[in-house]
Amino acid sequence: MSKVLAFATEKQAYFDLFIESCNRHNINPVILGWGKKWIGFGGKMMTIREYIDDLPDDEIIMSVDPFDVIFLCGLDEIEHKFKNIKASFLCGALNLNFFNAIVYNYEFNKTRKKTPRTLTNYNFLNTGTWISRAGYARFIIDELVGKYQMNGTSMDQQLLTGIYIQNSYSVDIDWNCEIFHNLLFKDFITRRPDLKDLQFYDGRVINTASDSKPCILHASGNADLKKLAIRLGYDPEITVPVNDNIYFWKKSLFHIGQLLKPYRNFMPWNGQNNRQN
Repeated sequence: MSKVLAFATEKQAYFDLFIESCNRHNINPVILGWGKKWIGFGGKMMTIREYIDDLPDDEIIMSVDPFDVIFLCGLDEIEHKFKNIKASFLCGALNLNFFNAIVYNYEFNKTRKKTPRTLTNYNFLNTGTWISRAGYARFIIDELVGKYQMNGTSMDQQLLTGIYIQNSYSVDIDWNCEIFHNLLFKDFITRRPDLKDLQFYDGRVINTASDSKPCILHASGNADLKKLAIRLGYDPEITVPVNDNIYFWKKSLFHIGQLLKPYRNFMPWNGQNNRQN
C-alpha cells in the first residue's frame, strides 16, 4: 500500500477537512514536520527524503499539501492510475490564463525556454501534489541537492519546473488530471474557486477538458474550499478554515518577495526542450 506524506508544522487552513477526507477513504497520512519551525520548501523536500530513506524502492509515495487538499477516492484507484500513466515522478498540473502564466514563468521558469503545451492546456507544473516510487523520489531529491544546490529555503517548484521543461529526468505533469486537479481562485478578495472544467457528480468531480475523474483536489492558489467541500458532502463545521487569512497572506507575501528578487539564471540547465505531449 502506498504512503501519503503531508508536511505540516501546525494546524492551518483546511487541515481538518484534509484529515476528514482521508478518514472518508481509509487513508492514514504520515504528517511530517509537526511542531518544528518552517524553513522552506527545500527543507520540506529534505524531510521527505529522510523519511523515505529506508522504504522499498517500489513503494509508491505521494506528497500532498494538508492545508488545501481533499481526497476524492481511496489509494487503490490512485495506485492503479499512477501505474497506467507510467511516469516516474508525476506532479500536479495548472491551467493558467495569460497573465498568471507570465507571473508563473517569471517566478519558476529560469530556463529561458517556453513551457511545453499539452492537449488540455494544463501546462504548468505544481509541486503541492506529486507521486512517485520511493527509489526514484530519493534519486530526484538527491539530484536536487547535489546537482541543483537545493537547500532548506530553495523553491522546489522552481527546480522541478526547470527539470520538467528541459526533460532532464523523468519528471512529468498530470496534464490529463487523472490523479490531481489544481484549483485557482477567481479573484484575490473573495478567493472563490475557479471551477472551470469541473462538473460535480456523486461525490466526485469530472474534468471536462480531459474527461477524467480526478482523485485529489488541490487549491494550489489558496482558493476558498468551504462551498466546494459542502457540495462534496462534508459537514459545514469541518469546512471552517483555521487561521486561513494569516496563512494566505504569509504565502502571498512570500511569493511577492520571490517575484521582486532580481532575475538570476544560475541553475545548471542543460539539454534541449524536446518534450512532446
